[in-house]
Amino acid sequence: MSSHNTSDNRQKGFRLHLIFCFSIIILLSAKISYPLTLDEVVDKVQERYEKTRNFQADFTQTSILKTVKHRQVSKGRVFIRKPGMMRWEYREPEGQLIVSDGKVIWFYIPADKQVMMSSAGRDKDSHAHTIFLSGSGKLRDTFQIDYESDGAIDKDSDGKKRYIYLKLIPNKPQPNLTRLILGINKEDFKIEMSSVFDIYGNQTMVSFSNIEIKKDISENLFHFEIPDGIRVITQ
Repeated sequence: MSSHNTSDNRQKGFRLHLIFCFSIIILLSAKISYPLTLDEVVDKVQERYEKTRNFQADFTQTSILKTVKHRQVSKGRVFIRKPGMMRWEYREPEGQLIVSDGKVIWFYIPADKQVMMSSAGRDKDSHAHTIFLSGSGKLRDTFQIDYESDGAIDKDSDGKKRYIYLKLIPNKPQPNLTRLILGINKEDFKIEMSSVFDIYGNQTMVSFSNIEIKKDISENLFHFEIPDGIRVITQ
């Protein structure tokens, strides 16, 4: 694959990942009793989102770019501090870094000696799910919510569903987010996975482990200084 195609694929992956990042703020954690109605589950997710300020966890991300039939699995550590601050430290298969202070997003690729910069608020009006960054968004105002009938996303070795799945469809059609699937663990009822789909059939799925939601995170972690000799691309 040529370097030009590699760069294009990375930028496509970056844009899709940003959509996921804006959505992931709502996935901080949820503890609910069972059985609950759909409305009760949504209420618990909303309540937990509004109360939780910090989140950190190990993650495994599977990105699928349908048009080029490219699939990549990445692993690392994520830190989120509301409102809008996040840091994704990719360790496998190569080192990458996504940092946002709530105003600017930096995507640093050491191997390419370049940083892609994007305004965190640039797509706010066109992507309804980003209102959650302000802490004022309501799930029902933004999405049509139902149970996801396709349980093939993730199952235990015995074939049983590991998660309760929720399907979120934006009330206003948008190309970068056609469907958002949330996976709620049936044992402890924490939200541990998310899968984002765009209009082109691309998908980003992320699962979490070693979740911490009460540990304080310094604001310094969400600032990025561009190293000397690094090319800057503004999007």
